[in-house]
Amino acid sequence: MRIDEKLQTVILLILAAYGLLISIPLLLGGRVVEPFSELGVLGPEMKLGDYPHDVQIGENIDLFVYIGNHEGSVSYYKVLFKEGARDLNVSDVEPYRGDIIGQAEFLLLDGKNVTKPITIRLHQSGLNRRLVFELQQFDPTSGYFKYDGIWTQLWFNVTEAG
Repeated sequence: MRIDEKLQTVILLILAAYGLLISIPLLLGGRVVEPFSELGVLGPEMKLGDYPHDVQIGENIDLFVYIGNHEGSVSYYKVLFKEGARDLNVSDVEPYRGDIIGQAEFLLLDGKNVTKPITIRLHQSGLNRRLVFELQQFDPTSGYFKYDGIWTQLWFNVTEAG
């Protein structure tokens, strides 16, 4: 095989691979390959990391909840706000066992997101109190909200008011 023939073969293989990469999205027809949802919590200035750390029982904590829908269809979400101690573990399989102190609901079209202001008050004092935000998605088959293991948390030192 001559060098020109080898070069032509390499160029044809590269073009074939490029054509295959371009045609894959067309063959999938716009379907979502790996559907997912997003959950985030922002501080009072709508930034990651500007959360208060030391609060008093009953003090207003102003935050923002962010939800993103990449499920391939309209989704109905509920975010539960749960308060607990550091010894209660968070799981990707089972819902957190802390006390529910609030919730927010969202109906989102595919590819959309929303950021909503929330105000929370913690009810128990202690060091390293956990505030867990747990995302649940409505399952039309069962008619119930389902926990899919999506959560985030913040830590607070909570003191008695006074």
